[in-house]
Amino acid sequence: MENIKQFFKEIGREDINEFDVDLFSSGRIDSLDIINLVGEIEKFYKIELDFEDLVPENFENFISIKKLIDKAL
Repeated sequence: MENIKQFFKEIGREDINEFDVDLFSSGRIDSLDIINLVGEIEKFYKIELDFEDLVPENFENFISIKKLIDKAL
């Protein structure tokens, strides 16, 4: 989870942490944040996330983001 927290810091969203939920549906993050997060994830893990996995539901909280990463690895 620490890596995910770092990804948010890298995109200038230090205000997001592992206790936040409903990140996208509540408007805490937007599609631009998701694009930036995907870039950080792909760069860090040296992977490419599948386009069909880039849906808002996979970016609602740290657990859903971790599941997305685990699936890609």
